[in-house]
Amino acid sequence: MTEPHDFTTVIAQCLAYPDQPTEQLTSLVRDVLTMPPQPERAELEQMHQKIGADPLASRPIGLVYGGATKIKGYVFESPKLPEIRGASALLDWVGEHGINQIWQRSLPVETTDSHHPCIIFAGGGSFLAFAPADLAQELATAVEHEYTTQTLTANSVAVAAKFNLLELRYGRLYPQGRAEELYWVDTFLQDCRDEHKRGMLLDYYYPPAGVNPEDTSDKALRKRFFNRKTFGELVTVLATMFNRRRDERASYGETRYLPHYELMPWAEKCKSSDARPAVIEVRVGNDKRFLSESSARKLAVGRKVKGVDVGDLDSRLKPWAAPGDLKNDSWEKRWREFLENGEGRTTAYASSFEALKEMVVPAKDLSDIAAGSDPRRYIGLIYADGNNIGRLMATLATPTTYQLVSQALSDVAQYAVFSALAQHLQPVKAQDEETRNLRYVHPFEILTIGGDDLFIIVPGDKAFDIGLTIAQTFELKLTERLKSLAQSIGLSVSASHAMPMRYAGDDGTARALRDFLPFVGLSAGVLIAQENTPFFFLRDRVEELLKRAKKLARAHARRGFFGGAVDFMVMKSIAMVSDDITAFRKEALGDHKESMRRLTARPYAWAEFAGLLATIRALKQSRMPRSQLYRLRQALDQDQGDSVLISTMEYLYTRVRFRNPLGQTLQTHIERDWCYSGGQGRPGLPPWSLWLKDGSGKNGKPSYETIWPDLVEAYEFVPTDDERQTASEMSR
Repeated sequence: MTEPHDFTTVIAQCLAYPDQPTEQLTSLVRDVLTMPPQPERAELEQMHQKIGADPLASRPIGLVYGGATKIKGYVFESPKLPEIRGASALLDWVGEHGINQIWQRSLPVETTDSHHPCIIFAGGGSFLAFAPADLAQELATAVEHEYTTQTLTANSVAVAAKFNLLELRYGRLYPQGRAEELYWVDTFLQDCRDEHKRGMLLDYYYPPAGVNPEDTSDKALRKRFFNRKTFGELVTVLATMFNRRRDERASYGETRYLPHYELMPWAEKCKSSDARPAVIEVRVGNDKRFLSESSARKLAVGRKVKGVDVGDLDSRLKPWAAPGDLKNDSWEKRWREFLENGEGRTTAYASSFEALKEMVVPAKDLSDIAAGSDPRRYIGLIYADGNNIGRLMATLATPTTYQLVSQALSDVAQYAVFSALAQHLQPVKAQDEETRNLRYVHPFEILTIGGDDLFIIVPGDKAFDIGLTIAQTFELKLTERLKSLAQSIGLSVSASHAMPMRYAGDDGTARALRDFLPFVGLSAGVLIAQENTPFFFLRDRVEELLKRAKKLARAHARRGFFGGAVDFMVMKSIAMVSDDITAFRKEALGDHKESMRRLTARPYAWAEFAGLLATIRALKQSRMPRSQLYRLRQALDQDQGDSVLISTMEYLYTRVRFRNPLGQTLQTHIERDWCYSGGQGRPGLPPWSLWLKDGSGKNGKPSYETIWPDLVEAYEFVPTDDERQTASEMSR
């Protein structure tokens, strides 16, 4: 973990720029940053006067915020894995090292840290940094220029704003910048009594966890006010400016011009983007391709990150050159360090890697990743994002707290991904499509782990287990880190309240997730598809799955449970979904509010998803005939008369025909765990359970949902322990 900077000195230096700060100024900055979280107006005005008496302290200080926009459009413009990898790596480099170099050029300092001391956080596609007020806008403009200089076609936004020293501790204090009008809690309480102002104020000053949104007593309103009056409020101001500049382009700085390369009718199209003229001929293996310069840069970076020779591509791209330190900070290097020196050194993956060492190479394309799957030729995309992270960051009290929480999110996300990969994967043999030689590969690709979000590609039959382990590890480790910060720096966080789950079984992982109450949850979309499916199509579908999962997580958060959720899909043919997942499920599965029989239970809370995987494994171990799974699935589709009752009778008839242990397995893992008790304490008709549409248990009409189609869809991609062992031996 990176040690936090002492921003007292940094802030004093920015206020005194271009001179050195005095001891008096540094002491005053320290006094401001250590003020109590809820001072009275008199104490605030006293400090305001003290600041006004110091000519340096009364100067404004700049904050610069920004990052890349429309990232997926740039990264996934090409269907080729090396270019996707290169685009992601290049954005990561600009977002961390490029921004650090900009600050070093303007404010040179000697430091052993990878970040300039003015940079509060940089990574995951965004950054936040202090700057002298006179340089702030110049630095913001330089950041936008750097993104364009390096990538040519990626969009970016950076904004700068000036704040008073006291605002670094308590957020916005002066309406319209008038220092004589201090807006504090007494003014807020008075304004809340005005019915014309109350609505907007209560929307902005949202209640912290544990405060009833309907409570408008002075005590509750004070909690709302002080929940927002922190350094995090300034980040909210900057984020609002960021969004406006992204949409309007001429706001907050010089006009932002979007990269555009006109494609003439006679020009040859770029074979990667299909949207720009090709200007460079490159040879990749036996494949000769004509690329635009932007695509060629992605390819060069993607190959250089993996240590692959780029041939004469470097000379063709001159005077531009790929950053020289790309490989030193690549995901592959971090992965090797995790296996050799980190907590992953005791895993089975580390043992296999130690035996093979330099023989193991990164996946060259999606076919290498799919080689680790059984059934073969399937890949799994996992796209995950933290829940309500923006609201958490908006309530952080100080720059140091902001840095520590940002670093915790980044560290935990990386650890969760690496731990899951090491737990569920092994190096596998794959055939090089160019040389036809067999070699060992790492069967995964990390496209991004940025802050609280991540996008990875793994073998198809490992995707569910890896996604579950990532979520469980992320929520557990982040809660531990936030608890530690709460004790060391007084970070204010609220734990979840327990919530009934639809799964009532005794699977160990499900029980642990059900009993654990996280501070912050992680939601994910998991999509399994054939390796040759167009990648842009997969990207759109997995993003839609994530949105559906986050929608369920938001519903749970309104009930006080902050854990994440997951939605998944197994796509064996691109023709399965011609439009979008919502439309497909509405038509095929009755997944809409008016439905009386919903042929899916997706999305799931993570505890429920663990229960679903445990149910599938129990059926597999009891040797449930695949033909009976599909026959019962077809029985659910009957749409005549009382179709729920008809399919229930069909299921019960089938279950009675089976001898133990299969009959007992169905009775335990389907009926007891999902239908009769569930987490809601209301009986169902197996394999149906009652569907509580509003999530509150007040829905009067009996509507039903079932896990059976979800179970059938995922069945082939949930290996038992024996199947995992067999597949592992065959892949070596």
